[in-house]
Amino acid sequence: MTPIYLNPTRHAQRGAVLIMALVLLLAMTLLGLTGVRTIVQEEKMAAATQDRNLAFQAAEAALREGEAAVATLVAADQVPADGSQADYDAAYASANCSAKAPTCDTTRGICARPLPGCVPRWEAGASPAAPWVDGPTLGSGNLSVSTQYFIEVMSRKTECVSQIQHQDVLGQCTAFRVTARNAVQDGRAQVMLQTVYVWPN
Repeated sequence: MTPIYLNPTRHAQRGAVLIMALVLLLAMTLLGLTGVRTIVQEEKMAAATQDRNLAFQAAEAALREGEAAVATLVAADQVPADGSQADYDAAYASANCSAKAPTCDTTRGICARPLPGCVPRWEAGASPAAPWVDGPTLGSGNLSVSTQYFIEVMSRKTECVSQIQHQDVLGQCTAFRVTARNAVQDGRAQVMLQTVYVWPN
């Protein structure tokens, strides 16, 4: 009769393949979750970049409209007068911005020369606040972006060069500062731009 020898290690190795398979499955699951998270993050970054680009283009469009409004206001003689020099001197000494505030035309969105030492009109808490007027709207639906702008007279005697019959002529210009932004919307990027626009006197 032939003796039968049992392998003592066979019973100890049962279930090892299942454990290895579960470990590999867990590793693959973790890799898959990491990949999904990376894709979601990249989509959010791309959406934020697109939103900021749209906001920048909208602010630029409002800036161009503000510059066009300067020409219209000058042609119609609707530029507000500056405050007296005494008011400016007093404001510089005391920073009493509310009491000595220069004239602002809230309908047309233009203000006289700002007081020195006061909070800029476009910042929160400025007194008086900026007279924002509505600019163009870009896009449509959920991607639509509305804009605003306002104008300030910075100087009425700024030296500038004009071309008359292809020759540079030194003269006096009025300098305007145009501030434009896309309107504040929850969760959307905001861009504010400024330019100085001069007009011959």
